[in-house]
Amino acid sequence: MAVTLTPDYFNQLGRNNLPGHLGIVVTEVAQGLLKAELTVSTRLLAPNGFLHGGSVVSLADTCAGYGAIAHLPEGSTGFTTIELKTNYLGTALEGVVECSATAVHRRSANPTES
Repeated sequence: MAVTLTPDYFNQLGRNNLPGHLGIVVTEVAQGLLKAELTVSTRLLAPNGFLHGGSVVSLADTCAGYGAIAHLPEGSTGFTTIELKTNYLGTALEGVVECSATAVHRRSANPTES
């Protein structure tokens, strides 16, 4: 992981794009982990008054995407999301929604490391 890829780096990267528009804030970047959060506000709700599913998916996709960027192998030029699936068991009407992206399929350049 490059040292320059800090929460501030990612927050600046997305400030003029969808993550910034939605108010997504990266809070932690560590080896194999990236955390972000979204403060629930009226602009993120669906007309029924519940947090819009698209807001939640955007938080998850941003967190996973930034996590992938932070952990790209040396020499890589990019990545793409192959699949993203959600199941909603409840909703948030206020407060902060937190998201953690954990590297599961990451390969080490050193075959003896996991």
